[in-house]
Amino acid sequence: MSIIDQFDLTGRVAVVTGANTGLGLETGRELAAKNATVVLAVRDLGKGESARADITAGVPDADVAVQALDLASLESIRAASADLHERFEAIDLLVNNAGVMFTPKSTTADGFELQLGVNHLGHFALTGLLLDLMLDVEGSRIDTVSSNAHKFKSTFDLDDPAGTDGYNRTAAYGRSKVANLLFTYELQHRLAAAGAP
Repeated sequence: MSIIDQFDLTGRVAVVTGANTGLGLETGRELAAKNATVVLAVRDLGKGESARADITAGVPDADVAVQALDLASLESIRAASADLHERFEAIDLLVNNAGVMFTPKSTTADGFELQLGVNHLGHFALTGLLLDLMLDVEGSRIDTVSSNAHKFKSTFDLDDPAGTDGYNRTAAYGRSKVANLLFTYELQHRLAAAGAP
């Protein structure tokens, strides 16, 4: 039995990034089965609609919406935040799940190394923009997905945090996962210090 089986999430709003496949899709499916309002935040709206149809086929009464979100673009992140602010008064759960892995050397729309940009900086920006919808919500949660890949050649050079001098795609992915962990620890530290619920 999953821990989520113990809860009825009626009236709760959950936003899941990268929810059209894999862990994100399964997270969305489980949350929908527990009666949460689920927002599938995805880069490709067609794939998002397919994921929504997949979830509602198994959970016919599910309240599932699709939200455009490209974590490689700060403009898209700001637009998604604006949409979510317009649609919801509060968000109970943000699952920062989306990511890219072992990509060739490339950059986001804003010039950041792609893996660090999507896996960490995009989620950092999204979390910051949605935090006001979560701070006063009792029991709200921000879950940022990392992995054991944070151990992969993942030392930071603060003068070159993206590792652009001698790019190694495995190391770049590992650095993005370290960044996820550091972000999560520091966010928890600051929220606890502020007495956030």
